[in-house]
Parts: sequence; structure tokens; C-alpha cells
Amino acid sequence: MKIFKCYVCYVLVVLLQLSDLAWSWTQQRVVIVGGGIGGLATAARIAAKMRGSNDRPPPKITIFEKNPTVGGRCGSFDVSIPGHGIFRHEQGPSLLLLPHVYKRLFHDCGSSAEECGLRMKPCNPAYQVVFDDGDRLCVGFRLENKDEIVTEAELKSRATMDSFEDDASRKWDDYLQVCQAFLDCGLPNFIEEKLDLLSFPAFLTECLRDGGKSWPLKPHSDVCEAFFTSSKMRAMASFQDLYVGLEPYRNEKQFAGGVFGTTAAAVFGLLSAIELHPENKKCGVYAPEGGFRSVSVAMERLCRELGVSIRCNQTVTSVNTSGIVVHGYDEPDSFVPADLVVMNADLPYAEKSLIPAINPTNKERYDWADKYRFSSGVISFHWSTNKSLHELNTHNVFLQAGNDVEARKSWSSLREEGSDVPYRFPQQGAYNFYVHRPTKVDPTAAPAGCDSITVLFPCSHLKHEESYSEKDRLSAMKGYANQFDNRSVEMAREVILRRLAALEGLHDLRCHILHESVETPATMAEAWNVAAGTPFGINHALSQLSRLRQTSLAEFPGTIFVGASCRPGNGVPLVLVGAEQAAERAVRFLAKAQV
Repeated sequence: MKIFKCYVCYVLVVLLQLSDLAWSWTQQRVVIVGGGIGGLATAARIAAKMRGSNDRPPPKITIFEKNPTVGGRCGSFDVSIPGHGIFRHEQGPSLLLLPHVYKRLFHDCGSSAEECGLRMKPCNPAYQVVFDDGDRLCVGFRLENKDEIVTEAELKSRATMDSFEDDASRKWDDYLQVCQAFLDCGLPNFIEEKLDLLSFPAFLTECLRDGGKSWPLKPHSDVCEAFFTSSKMRAMASFQDLYVGLEPYRNEKQFAGGVFGTTAAAVFGLLSAIELHPENKKCGVYAPEGGFRSVSVAMERLCRELGVSIRCNQTVTSVNTSGIVVHGYDEPDSFVPADLVVMNADLPYAEKSLIPAINPTNKERYDWADKYRFSSGVISFHWSTNKSLHELNTHNVFLQAGNDVEARKSWSSLREEGSDVPYRFPQQGAYNFYVHRPTKVDPTAAPAGCDSITVLFPCSHLKHEESYSEKDRLSAMKGYANQFDNRSVEMAREVILRRLAALEGLHDLRCHILHESVETPATMAEAWNVAAGTPFGINHALSQLSRLRQTSLAEFPGTIFVGASCRPGNGVPLVLVGAEQAAERAVRFLAKAQV
């Protein structure tokens, strides 16, 4: 009997050990909704952090992407023209900023950008600025050291600045010094959320200098006016505000000059430092070899090497606390269980289109939460030409700044949310726009003797229609497409060609366009499910800035959000920073769930 009892105890101990072993080796399941840059980077970081971290198997991580390829808006597309060859265009970002943030992702995941095929070239100078009266100059000349000789091209540009107003080039240097202080403090402390006390003395010095003329929470226009008298210099100092969905001008009808609404606070001068500061090692504009497609391809390769599974042509139609519902193009809807969901779909879109309570039938929908303030929309023209456009730099901004009235009017696209649709762009209006010519630094973007350019023409975002909320996705998309009809596109095209004609050699550009591809806020909404059709997400007003941007929603308990409309903000570098923060939260969540 004693032997029998000992045997029973032994069996129980073994069973308990086996049970504990089986429990400890249960593989957790992580689902990533959306294979954009945020989804790819978060997946790679989770996989790298939890690979061999303890005696448990790493989680099974799966990315579900509705399109045929991953990368989201960060990518390129080719146009093949018989008799000429292949032209490459960017479908989203075209300026690579803060390259150390890209490199850090690969390094932290046990690889390098170069090993995964991502190589970055500097663009020097960063921009060509062209004004409506024909004046033009270049800005953003990099100096690798303070003893480097200033180039003739930079001296010419500084002389052009001085022709706008007395001593303008020196004032420009002073302005960039302020912007650098904003960047050196803002990037680690408020964007990366890593306390850097050493950056505060310079920041506070610049904030308080000359009675606080550069106070960072003022409207940006207030600070620009304190530095410059010329409308052209003010325009050059603030055009990057468009990237964060804001205008620089004080709005007297709104609290604090509008910095909680649609007006950029002066702290966004840090964008000028990121792109244009000559000496700061973090700064400068770069171009990825092979286009931005090489960025997403490199990140996809990193994910696959870390064991991440990627499923394309799979549309997520519903998300709940236990998993997701997926619609495949050639298979029936299926439920995929998950221990953790990371949402890379645009946050305002997910909030209204992927919640089961709103979408109980699990059908594809397109709607968004209209409680946020959104960035502007963009009409993109991709032109393949049969001549080289040497008059253009890699990055070009066309600004309307003949006087302060025209300069202010040129930002009207951010103030027309209540305008009638379809939207119209009269020829006598004032407009700013951006032109990308990749062949300047990467000749493989077009056949020899030809060129490929992309024009980004700011416009209003989609106007939300409550009646479309009850419609199926196809019907809603058809309705929103009517807000930017053929006439809208034609008018925008004519404005651009007229302005480009001011440059020598581009007066007959229309005759040299072999192929045109056009995107509007409606087509962008259809391709990437971006809320309001804006590729820039919600704007960065102080009410939607830094920690006031969402990383989770009450409607999605336990779901972690990452992407342009989330914390810390839009643009590839900030999304990569957000992915790093999201991955840290995910790892903590998964570790806690294992206990």
C-alpha cells in the first residue's frame, strides 16, 4: 500500500510537471492589422524582443494586409512605356528624414539597414524654392564640418535672401539656431519620450531670448514675423507646417491664436531644423536608393527573417478582444483568434469601421470618426516625360508669397472644410505645392533622357457625409469620389502647369508628358482606408499633440494602435518611433499575460 501511494504521488508530480511544461510552452498569438510601416516595424520589434527571451516559445506574429504588397503608402510604383522604358514614382513619402531612426530599427532587431537592402543618399541642397514671381533659391546646404568651404551655389542663395530684405541670410541662420534648439529638446523628450535634461538649457535660452520672441507655443507666424519682414522669408521659414496638417498664421477668432485648432505653434520650426540645418548630425534630407519601395521591402525582409508571417490580400472587417474577422479575396470570411491585436489601420477609420457593435455583419465599410481635426488632402500628379527636367531639383517647393495677403491665401486648403463639393481651384487663386524629381540623385527612376516627377497639390480633405455611414463600402466610395471629379483634377493640373512654365525649359512641359497617373483624397481612401482621404492623418494641433494623441481606444480594449494618426505623429520617422513604443507596450502585455 505504501508503495502504491508513493507511485500515485510520483505520477501526480509528473503530470503536474507535464501540465506546467505544456502551459509554459503555449504559443501566444499576435495579430497586426495592416502592413504599413507601423505594422511592419512593430512586428519586427516584438519578434526580436521576444525571441529567446525566456523558456517559452516566441509569439506567433501575423500581419494581415488588404493590398497585394505591404508598406502601405510608403512605396513606389512603375510605369512601363513602350519605346521608352520604366518610370518609377513614389506613391507616398518622398523625403527621407532622420535616417538614424530607420537605422535604429534594424540595429535593434539584430540586423542593419544595408544588410536588408536599404541605402540612403543625402540630397544637397535639400530644396529648391520657387516663388510665383520667378525668384528662386536653394536651401538646406549640408556642412560636414565648420571649416568646410561654403559653395558658390550657397553664396548665391544667401545673396538672393538678402535681396528680399536687409541681412536676411544672417536672420535665417539665427532662425535655424532657434529651430535646432526646439529639435534637440523636442525629439528626445516629447517625441521619443526619453528624458534628456541636457537639452533643456539651450531650449529655454532660445525660448526666453529677446523677451520670448521665439516662445514655442505662439502661433508660428508670430515668430516668423519677429525674425523677418519679407513675406518670402516668412514663407520659407514655415512651409513645412503643411506636413503636420497646419497653417502658420495666427487665427484671431480662436483661443491662443488657433494653436489648438488649425494653426501651427512655433515649436514646429523644428521641422525646418530637421530638413535644413547645415551642421546638426541628425538633420538633412535623404533619398533611399531605388525609391521608398526599398524601405518597405527592407522592413518586410527583416520581418520574415524574424519569423513574422505576412498575409496579403486579406481584409480585416472586424476586431474584438479575442481576435479579428478576415475577408480573403478567394476564400470565405474567417475568425482569427489573437492574444493581442496591434492596429496599424488608420485610427479614426478603425474607430468607425472595425468595431463589431457598429459593424455586426462584418461587411467591408468605409467611415471615420469625424471628431478629430484632420490634415489637408492632396491631389498627386505622377508625370512620366520624354525629356529631362534639369530645371528641377530633387525636392522643390513652389510658394505664393508676393505679399502677406497672397501668402495667407495660399494656405486656404486648410480652411475650406465647409466648402461646397466638388472642390474647385480657380486660376486666379493662390496655391503652394511640392514637386519631387528623383532622377536628380537616382538616375534609375527614369530612362536616359527622360524624367519622372510627382506633384503634390494640397487641397481639402474629404468632407464627411453622415448618410454614407450606413452604406456598404463600394457605395460610400462612389459617393466620396464625386467630391473630386474630373473638373477638380483639370483645374489643379492647369494651376500647376502655369506655375511650372515660369521656369526656363518647362514652358512646354504639357507637350512632353507621356503618361499621367492621378490620385485624389477619394482614391487614397479607397487604396489605404485613410480617414478623410488624407495621407497625413489627423493634424498636430496642440490638442492632438504628443501624449494627447491616442495609442488605445475604449472601443478596442487591449488593442494597441500605431500609425500616422497615433502617438507621436505622422511621417515615417515618427511612425517608426511610435512602433518602438508600441512594441514595448506589446511585450509588457504579453509578458504579463504569461504570468
